[in-house]
Amino acid sequence: MGGGGLMLYLYLGYILAQSYAVVEKLVVSNITPLAMFFSVVVFFIWSTFPVAGYAVAKAFSAKGQLTHKTLLIAGLSLGLLENILFHFNILSYGQETQGTLIVFCLSFALAYLTFNKPAPKPLTHS
Repeated sequence: MGGGGLMLYLYLGYILAQSYAVVEKLVVSNITPLAMFFSVVVFFIWSTFPVAGYAVAKAFSAKGQLTHKTLLIAGLSLGLLENILFHFNILSYGQETQGTLIVFCLSFALAYLTFNKPAPKPLTHS
């Protein structure tokens, strides 16, 4: 599977981490169903930008090899990291662009990482 297909796992992890805040806002808000639908569509589209760094790096021939599970966990971690930046006031609300840029850069760097399993040692016969 190419880099674009693998980006889906990174995106899914990021979406999972970010979805709690979105669902909470939608449940508490008093908006029409159409506005709610539009908000969800915008959320899914906007959420591609932070993890698009992975696809950009792959377009620049990044040679990193990560498994689907690793990318899913990385997406969750990046989403949680972004939430933590705002929760602990490292970034204030209104600085969402900086949060997006941080996650974009980290996902870009992620495309260059490779986590290989150690090769099994060959059996030697005595």
